Amino acid sequence: MADIPAADAHPGVTVRSDLVYATERGVELHLDLYLPATRPAPLCLWLHGGGWVRGSRTARAAERLVPMARNGMAVAAVQYRFSGEAPFPAQLDDVRAAVRWLRRNAADLALDAERIGAWGASAGGHLAALLALCPDERDRDLGDSSVQAAVCWYPITDLTRRETDVPEGPLPSFATGPPMVPPPEARLLGVESLRQAAAAAAASPITHVHPGAPPFLLMHGDRDGWVPSEQSRALHRALQVDGVPTSLLLLAGANHEDPAFETPSSLAAVAAFLRSALLPEPHRPGDAAEAGSTAG
Repeated sequence: MADIPAADAHPGVTVRSDLVYATERGVELHLDLYLPATRPAPLCLWLHGGGWVRGSRTARAAERLVPMARNGMAVAAVQYRFSGEAPFPAQLDDVRAAVRWLRRNAADLALDAERIGAWGASAGGHLAALLALCPDERDRDLGDSSVQAAVCWYPITDLTRRETDVPEGPLPSFATGPPMVPPPEARLLGVESLRQAAAAAAASPITHVHPGAPPFLLMHGDRDGWVPSEQSRALHRALQVDGVPTSLLLLAGANHEDPAFETPSSLAAVAAFLRSALLPEPHRPGDAAEAGSTAG
């Protein structure tokens, strides 16, 4: 474990890196904590994107995680196994294990882990939604892996539609080279094609929507060339039907992994939503109940 003092890294934020939260088949899984100056603080997981095949918990940390900590949120950036190492649901099992570890160690880490949020982008948004919508039947034996709020940036919510999705904008700048074959969603499931619909449906957040699920904030660009905004719109509609509190914030002109998601206003909307959902009522800011404009 490495402690990075605030003065040496990001003023007002302390980073505790490379904390081991689980070991799978002899491989350690790590998380990093971004801690605000005032603690204990409300806590959320950060789950990075990368199509479940690549990516890093440290990517864009200065643009996303540090500002969130300065907004008063403690953030745990979580490593999870890629589909090349283990097929689904290994990734969901990993992030559940991270939640359990954080709850067990909350007192030593000066965290408020009674209520935890999940925040993710793209593939990480998919995992954040599943974490919120799919209680683990093993919790009684292993510990509490539930989360009490979910923020999903441009998530994949229905894998069964991915082979027919129509992009809304140009390919994002990171998309270089020929398309991946099999596609990332099929690799996640360990299959050659998403036509194996039973597996795709089971791994889709929209399949698991139910009354009593925690509140959601969905954020998506309306010019996403990788994951069309209909993926967020469909989940938003399904949550509304079952009476789950949900807000959909569409970013005009934004593509996948767009810098628009890192603006102060976008990050403030995330922080306000999480504070509203996670803090006890007497401690909630009066203006945090609505995290942004809602769209259908």
